[in-house]
Amino acid sequence: MSRKPSPKPRFRILRMLLICLVLFVVAIGVLAYFTAGTYTRPFIDASGNLIPNAIAEERSVMLGGVEQYVLMRGKNRQAPLLVFVHGGPGASETPFLRTHNAALEEDFVVVYWEQRGAVHSYDPESDLSKITIDRLTKDLGELINVLLVEFGQEKVLLIGHSWGTVLALEHVAAHPETVASYIAISQTTNQADSDKEGYEWALARARESEDEEAIQRLEAIGYPPYTIEQFITQRRAVSQFGGTFMDGSSDLELAFSMIRTDEFSWPDLITFVQGTDSSGAALWPEQKNYNAYQRHPSIDVPIVMVMGRHDKVISPTLGKQYFKVLEAPEKELIWFENSAHGPPFEEPQKFNDLVRQTARRLGLLKSP
Repeated sequence: MSRKPSPKPRFRILRMLLICLVLFVVAIGVLAYFTAGTYTRPFIDASGNLIPNAIAEERSVMLGGVEQYVLMRGKNRQAPLLVFVHGGPGASETPFLRTHNAALEEDFVVVYWEQRGAVHSYDPESDLSKITIDRLTKDLGELINVLLVEFGQEKVLLIGHSWGTVLALEHVAAHPETVASYIAISQTTNQADSDKEGYEWALARARESEDEEAIQRLEAIGYPPYTIEQFITQRRAVSQFGGTFMDGSSDLELAFSMIRTDEFSWPDLITFVQGTDSSGAALWPEQKNYNAYQRHPSIDVPIVMVMGRHDKVISPTLGKQYFKVLEAPEKELIWFENSAHGPPFEEPQKFNDLVRQTARRLGLLKSP
């Protein structure tokens, strides 16, 4: 005759089922939270009322015949326009800017533009294989013209970072009349020479740490010129040894920091990867040969060059050399001693203060 299970085992089974149910519900809740659509929070006063003259808006703007994502945020829509040109190619920096540099929205209308092929501007049906530096630069020019007309202003404060400095510099050279000043963060100067420096540094770090796997990968690709695949290998090694962010942030840590912002969600990580892969491959033939020394020995706009002392992604040594020979109405070189490739994110207070000081010097902002 079979014996009935004792109450104790039955209780354990019930408890296990309840635990599994709770975990399942929590997992569904977390998934729903991270896959929810994006939005941007309105500006409100201490009483919870909307600030009447503020702007907090996500929109699609037609640039070069393609719908592109633009986020505009500012506590006062009459404030100076600040346009940020992100790196990559295809790598939106909106989440990092919103996390570390949102304080600038108190003094400016900050325009976060995601280039064609980048995250919210990514269209799986579009062909990115034929995008060029010239096409993206024209997109930027069209965006700036739209902004100047809509907000009734004459010029913007233009900020470019890493790859974004290519487009920003090209626009400044072509249309200086639309830019009050250009803040260049990790200015791309000579791509091939910069990649050579980064390669030598990463290989030296790999040998010092006796990381045989990294040594083998780097020795296999050798010196530039690189294919896009070899370039990615070099950049990953540079990041591994702290040449991108001094704190050695991993891809996973960066991903979680991105999805914690209102304007970015878990599915956006997929289009982030798709966009960087597609844009990077399409633009690499031009990017790998980019040489600012030859293209733009002079510009007609004041420039502030910002460089992280420990940057191994874009050579600050080459940036300093370019700064010395570049002819401009005004120029200033600012070192961020505790930064690698991301001064706005690694030393945000110093960067935000620098932007405000630049605007005050130009008369765009009043002195405090």
